[in-house]
Parts: sequence; structure tokens; C-alpha cells
Amino acid sequence: MHEKKPRKVRVFTDQEIEQDIERYRQKAIEQLGLTDAKMIAADKVYVDPRVRIKCIIPKCPSYNVCAHCPPHSEGYETIKELVSAFKYALLMKLEVPGPGITGPGMMETKGGKLVPSAVLRELLKSYRKVADSVTEIESDAFYDGHYLAVGFAGGACKTTYCNFQDCSILEGEACRFPLIARPSMEGSSIDAFRTAAEAGWEVYPIGADSNPANIPYGTLIGLVMIA
Repeated sequence: MHEKKPRKVRVFTDQEIEQDIERYRQKAIEQLGLTDAKMIAADKVYVDPRVRIKCIIPKCPSYNVCAHCPPHSEGYETIKELVSAFKYALLMKLEVPGPGITGPGMMETKGGKLVPSAVLRELLKSYRKVADSVTEIESDAFYDGHYLAVGFAGGACKTTYCNFQDCSILEGEACRFPLIARPSMEGSSIDAFRTAAEAGWEVYPIGADSNPANIPYGTLIGLVMIA
């Protein structure tokens, strides 16, 4: 049973909000095991229509098969307006070694079908760690009285939580993980790379042709917007 005690909803001062976000930042690192977390101004969360297009060109395997991914996720204009309504955000990251985030060993053939390898399944645990942290911090903010807090993870929730099963929402059924599944930053037109780079973090673009030996680490990023 959860034991979060809600605080009374009221108008918080900027100083009080910053103090709460500092607590969330420390929790993300010390309790949730993320590499780093930073409070940033909401206007440093960059929304760009070109980001969502990268889900389409080249076509992402999660395109049109996940309720939180394009074309089902909210579009650029909606997210741009949403982000502009906030003053602060907590940006979080988890660094993953290069060999664990790309390379030819991500998929393997079993029974004539391509299936996720042990390496990919381990990587998905890292994606879930970030996604779980996003929902945990968003939940903390909600119970602390910041009831409009909203979180964005990284990667498709279909692979992170549903183990490659068909998305139940798109099958006309209820979501399997309604309280923890979140849209990705990239699927919501949020430029995670630029946002992280301007926050002072090193980020490397990693693709299918990347040599893991040339990658210091991969960066998985999550975001919680707080009023």
C-alpha cells in the first residue's frame, strides 16, 4: 500500500517550488538510481516539430502501434502550448554504456523470427528505470500539491512495459499500465538532445550504424514539468 500523504493544495511561492524540486532531484539520484537530475526553467525545454518527424522518417517500429507514440500522441502545437504553461521542470538522465545501447546484437533469430536479444532486454530495463522514475517524481509532485505536474519518458511504453505485445488501447481495451505509462519526449516533439545539451550534459546521437566502441555512453532522458 502506498503511504504518500497529500499536502493541501494552495498557491506556492517560487522558492517553495524550487525547494520541492530540489528534493525530487536528490531522490532521483540517491533513491531512484539515476545518473543525474537538474532543475531547469520551462522555457529551456525545447519543442520542435522536426523531432516528431524523426518518428516517421525513417519510420520507427513503434509508429502507429503504440497509443503514446505518433500519430496517436499529442502533436507539436499542443505540447508547445503545454510546456509554455509551466515555469519549471526536472530533467533526469541515466547513462548506459555504449555496448549496451547499440550494435548488431540487439535482435536475434528464433524460430525464423526476429526477437529481442538478452542485450536489448537489459537495455529496456534501463528505459523502464527512467520511466518509473518519471512517474514516481510526477506522483510525488502531485501529492505535494503540484497537481498539474506531467511527465515524459523516453522510448515507446509498448516496449518498455508491454514486452512487445500489441498495445491494448489500440485494440479497444484498457491500458495495461494506465498509471505509469507515459509518452516519450521525442514522440511529443520535445527535443531531448538540445534540452539536455543546454543543461550542460554530454549527449551523443546513436544510430544503427554506430560502433559501440566509439560511444562513451548513451543517455536516456526523462522530464517532469512542474508549475
